[in-house]
Amino acid sequence: MPMEPAVPLPQVPSEGEGPRSLSTAPTLEEALFLLAETARGLVRAHQATVTVGADAGRPQPLFATSLSKAYQAWGGYLVPPPGSSTPLPRTEKTRLRLEHGRREPLPSWEARPAPSRGWLSVPLQGATGTLQVFDAESGRDFTPEDEAALNSLADLAGMALEAVRLREENATLRQQFHQSEERFQALVRASKQVVWMADAQGTITRLCTAWGDFTGQEHEQYSGWGWMSAIHPEDQARVADVVRRTALMGGNYECEYRLRRSDGSYFPTLARGVPLLNEDGTAREWVGINTHLAPMRAAEGKLERLLREEQAARTLAEVAEQRAAFLSEASRVLTSSSLDPKATLDALAWLTVPTMADWCFVDVVDDSGTVHRMSVAHADTADEALAREVRDFPPGAPGSNHPTTRVVRSAESVLVDDVSDAWLRKVSVSERHYEVMRAVGFHCIMSVPLLARGRSLGALTFLAVQPSRRYTQADLVTAQDLARRAALLLDNAILYREARKSVLLRDEFLSIASHELKTPLTPMQLRLQSLRRETQKGAPTIPTATVASQLDVVQRQVTKLSALVNGLLDVSRISSGRLTLDREPMDLAELARDVVTRFSLPANQAGCPVTLHARDDMRGSWDRLRVDQVVTNLLTNALKYGAGKPVHLSLCGDEAHVRIVVEDSGIGIAPEHLSRIFERFGRAVSERHYGGLGLGLYITRQIVESHGGEVHVHSTPGQGSRFEVVLPR
Repeated sequence: MPMEPAVPLPQVPSEGEGPRSLSTAPTLEEALFLLAETARGLVRAHQATVTVGADAGRPQPLFATSLSKAYQAWGGYLVPPPGSSTPLPRTEKTRLRLEHGRREPLPSWEARPAPSRGWLSVPLQGATGTLQVFDAESGRDFTPEDEAALNSLADLAGMALEAVRLREENATLRQQFHQSEERFQALVRASKQVVWMADAQGTITRLCTAWGDFTGQEHEQYSGWGWMSAIHPEDQARVADVVRRTALMGGNYECEYRLRRSDGSYFPTLARGVPLLNEDGTAREWVGINTHLAPMRAAEGKLERLLREEQAARTLAEVAEQRAAFLSEASRVLTSSSLDPKATLDALAWLTVPTMADWCFVDVVDDSGTVHRMSVAHADTADEALAREVRDFPPGAPGSNHPTTRVVRSAESVLVDDVSDAWLRKVSVSERHYEVMRAVGFHCIMSVPLLARGRSLGALTFLAVQPSRRYTQADLVTAQDLARRAALLLDNAILYREARKSVLLRDEFLSIASHELKTPLTPMQLRLQSLRRETQKGAPTIPTATVASQLDVVQRQVTKLSALVNGLLDVSRISSGRLTLDREPMDLAELARDVVTRFSLPANQAGCPVTLHARDDMRGSWDRLRVDQVVTNLLTNALKYGAGKPVHLSLCGDEAHVRIVVEDSGIGIAPEHLSRIFERFGRAVSERHYGGLGLGLYITRQIVESHGGEVHVHSTPGQGSRFEVVLPR
């Protein structure tokens, strides 16, 4: 069928040029054009087109078209004049009808009569393409002879085109190989490594510029086995053995040795090589590099250090998280427990085992200052018998090296991370104590004080028995944090106990105070009522003796009531810090004689005669009223509890101090009450049998201590008491 002419390839040669060979065409595109031109001339057609499909090496199909001059002129593609490389522009839009011997412009393609058979197409031999011709120049149909000739040309052209394609591929491969070689050489020059190439036996046959530049060897010097001379003499035999074994057994080559620089110095290097294999799997040649080990080892060391630091940081984070979780659980236990410190501290001790310790002790200080072991927890259930002995073991005396006692007394933590036998001997308070510590078998000990409001309430002690457990400063910080929380609970329990005690003392005091204040009022009321009745009898006068006796009773009760009120006022002043002293020079012996004289009547009534023994020179600077109050309180106490036996008051001293001693042979004081009789409202006996507000000895101690002195008591139940006051002059 007729076709509109296609655009020809650039620089299409004219028909006047000499013949060109299809098999010698430089490119496949050129060969296709020559084939189209040959086919058009062979069958004398106006147009011939060759098309070759795409394949693996060519993603786009190729085509070439050859046009006769008549078609070029008709289609607007004029042949450039000789010497010109630019085709002439298309100048008119009309097309020509091509007829034999006649040429006439037609207005359009449709006016051209179609020939009956103006197209032939034959396949190319050995290629996925076709060869097509259009429009015979004769104007007639193509003949069978034209078709046979075209088939023969296609058969011959297939082989020629294949030769051109292979030649073109070889040229491309040579170019790619050349570029790859250039890239390899550029990589060798840019690399800081020493690159080398050797044959299958390890000898160098090719030029290795990097090796020569680094070692300073010329090609003749490192060729063959000459490269071995650049290796340190002590390493050459080992390197040669590695090369021979690698060449024999195959695989990659790797060897460390010292390589000489061009300046003559040696540096540690790691040589690595990989084989290039033949088709049978044997090594054809080797390509390798030498790497400077010093920077590599430095980088590896840095990486290992970073890994260790990262691992240490992760471990610290995990430990911190575990400690936070442990302290959170400990806080929950402490806050959810009752105000019974024994139960709470027991729960806390068992919580720390075995999380923080294999053994845990909790020691607390009682009101008398004695250290008691409240709780003992242990990880091994087989140690129950040993734990009972540890729980009952007495603490060390004040000033001893006993670790727990020392922590309680000094309020400072103790951490011993390597317990030795010598250390156990040093801190033990007895041979049995040493044996018990040896039986526990701990190698680390950590003891922290229970501190609250600036005072030590006890100690929390942790023992490590397992070899894997070691205590550090971080563990000590955790233990101190736990101890602070436990001390807060213990202090709250103490405050709660003291508050309850204060409430009970207050109620007891109010009861006693109301009774004591009412006691003098009753006889006063009776005496006043008696006088009232006397006045109602109508007598002009009341006997003086009667009035005097009644007024004496009233006066004694008023004095007693005033003493009670003054005692309460003194307690108020002491509690608010308003107790002041009015010092003046005075004679203590003279004051004591006045007090004894004043007590003569009460002493006779109690059946406890008072004797005074005073040495000379009992002078000093004190508050007369307050010292009088001290002596009065001590004598009052002795007469009350003297059981009708004599009371002795003695005064003695030296150049710096005086001593006041009041002794009785009465009921005495039990040892457990000795520490509290000087407290506010403190009592050693029941208020039902002995009156008083329980303030006398408390006020006495405050007055004495305000003077810078001390007061002590020594007593044996059933044998009496001895009170001693020491005052600085």
